[in-house]
Amino acid sequence: MRVLLFVALLLGLAFPLKAQTTIGVASLKADQITVTSGYRTLRAKGNVEIVYQSTILTATEIVYNADQDRIIAVGPIRIQDGDAVTILADYAELSADMRRGVLKSARMVLNEQLQLTAVEINRQDARYNQLFMAAASTCTVSLAKPTPFWQIRAKRIIQDEENKQLYFENAQVRIGPVPVAYLPRLRVPDPTVTRATGFLVPGLSNSDRYGAGVTIPYFRLLGDYADTTLTPTIMTTGTFMLGIDFRKRFQNGRLDIESSLTRDTVASQKNRGHIFVTGSWTLGRNTKLGLSIEHASDLSYLNDLGISAKTRLENKLSLERTDRRARLGIGLYTFRNLSPTVSTVTIPHLLGTVEYRRRIALGASGGELGVELGAYGYQRRSTADIVGRDGRRLSVALDWEKRWISGGGAIFSTRGELHAANYRINQDSGFPTPVSTATPILAADWRLPLARQTARATDILEPRVQLVWSPNSGTTGPNEDSQLVEFGAENLFALNRFTGIDVIERGLRANIGLTLDRQTNSGWNLNAVAGRVLRINTPAQFGAFSGLSANNSAFVLAGQISLPDRFRMIQRMVFGEGNGLLKNETRIGYKADKFDVTTSYLWLQQNAAGNTTADHSEWIVDTGWALTSKWRSGASWRYDLENNAASDAGLSLSYVNDCIKVDLSLSRRFAASSNVGPSTSLGFMVTLEGFGARADSDAYNRKCSGL
Repeated sequence: MRVLLFVALLLGLAFPLKAQTTIGVASLKADQITVTSGYRTLRAKGNVEIVYQSTILTATEIVYNADQDRIIAVGPIRIQDGDAVTILADYAELSADMRRGVLKSARMVLNEQLQLTAVEINRQDARYNQLFMAAASTCTVSLAKPTPFWQIRAKRIIQDEENKQLYFENAQVRIGPVPVAYLPRLRVPDPTVTRATGFLVPGLSNSDRYGAGVTIPYFRLLGDYADTTLTPTIMTTGTFMLGIDFRKRFQNGRLDIESSLTRDTVASQKNRGHIFVTGSWTLGRNTKLGLSIEHASDLSYLNDLGISAKTRLENKLSLERTDRRARLGIGLYTFRNLSPTVSTVTIPHLLGTVEYRRRIALGASGGELGVELGAYGYQRRSTADIVGRDGRRLSVALDWEKRWISGGGAIFSTRGELHAANYRINQDSGFPTPVSTATPILAADWRLPLARQTARATDILEPRVQLVWSPNSGTTGPNEDSQLVEFGAENLFALNRFTGIDVIERGLRANIGLTLDRQTNSGWNLNAVAGRVLRINTPAQFGAFSGLSANNSAFVLAGQISLPDRFRMIQRMVFGEGNGLLKNETRIGYKADKFDVTTSYLWLQQNAAGNTTADHSEWIVDTGWALTSKWRSGASWRYDLENNAASDAGLSLSYVNDCIKVDLSLSRRFAASSNVGPSTSLGFMVTLEGFGARADSDAYNRKCSGL
């Protein structure tokens, strides 16, 4: 029978101990416990376990000497100090609280990631652990593989438990048995630290424009809630870029700044740079303040240096308040277009908006009323007539809706809307005086869900008819927010298919559609919708290839077939009424245990998306293959079928095990624009997993043998 003895090893209740050890009560378990030498010596043998506060010691045998206030333990020994530190040893001499002493032939494991082996570990002052003739690695070591893939050997390693730092003296970095670097001094955070000042993983890159480059990021803590990262990049062409990122967290918000400064030896402009600022703050009473600043020194800088693929920069200051029934939004925006083919003086560069929306319940039988008020103003840099138009708009919109269900299960709803606006225009001879508009909309909706359940599946079929009326003609103002019209299954039953309120869809029409939802017990699911719009006559509001220009619109069809976590196919298309196929998108995704692929096909007939000047067709593939449990490859492909030429392509290869991660990537951009030419980029990065950073993959999180 095992003996369980709750002794006051540190209080001196079972036998007298020194006064300085009266810190707390420890518990001792063992197969055999004896007390000798006038109750001054305690011996425990067989499955010994001592628990004191957060420290647990297990050993084959221990001897406690009260006069010396010391524990001698014979291994195999294991000391568990909280959740993050585990020490294994063959022999130990420790203080009674196990916070000081010497361990022989010892191994320390930090956060189940980093192993440190040493001839001797000296525990001091309940804070420092000194490891002599030591080695550190996150790689698994076994009798079959006694040499880790990588390790750092040092004459001495000091662990500071309070500051959570590791200090290496006379360190060698080894790949296998081969030394590759010598470091007289090295300091790294231990694996329990999530944020610490120091250098991050360096990176290598190569492009045909700037040559090879090396990046060495440096992370600097600025307190518990702020930090900055300096990222210098040196390229073989002589170009030097310094990235400067800053993050700050507040009790009620956040601020992020991403910026760079570049001395460019390739571009005609030598001094280049950018800054992106984003911030948000909660002001109380459901009110949020938002800030966004985007600036680049020139049109092509972001693309040239691979910083961003943005084609437009936007600065924004916003204030938003939302509750259950109302929303107030205030925004101030400025824009800068990065495309040299678009004039920056004829697009609005300054925009201000105020929007207020409120829902009012009218009781059980009265439906629901919505009220929306808006103010909108814009300004262009150009002073030319019409193309330099500036303007302001005040608008009000009212909507009312009521729904009910008949005894046969049909769902009926009626809806009424009124949109009114007043425009004041400058620099446009087509609107010499203020313009006021008012457009009513009436709609009635009928749906009949039909359900069927069998032993294999549940099917829901729902036909739907929606009648909508608005006057065929009326006063119109300048169109700033409704230039683009897209027709598809997602807005088949919309009362207004224009994107804003400057233009309201007119005429009497019937939106007709059918939806199907099939859920099978085997996991296969099917969702589909099909329909079209029928009109008595059509006002000339839509382009010829929009799908809405004729009395009878084109057909829309959308569907999805899926097997959760394995296969998914999405199909969207608009076709018919003399124009053939206007738009088509097919996307297929498949995921197996070792292989995954996503491919999509897109077709847009000229002007079918509102602003395309030619037919557009492309094929996209993105795939990955797990070659082994540690090697994974990937490929991506974007092909322009209209021009019969590739747009982008990429290859990747990665290796990851329990202690190292290697990423190799190659990308090629074939297409060229007026400010960005074709380019090829090569990237290479090596990460020592678990060393200064938590391993990415749980697949290799493991406990070392014997733990």
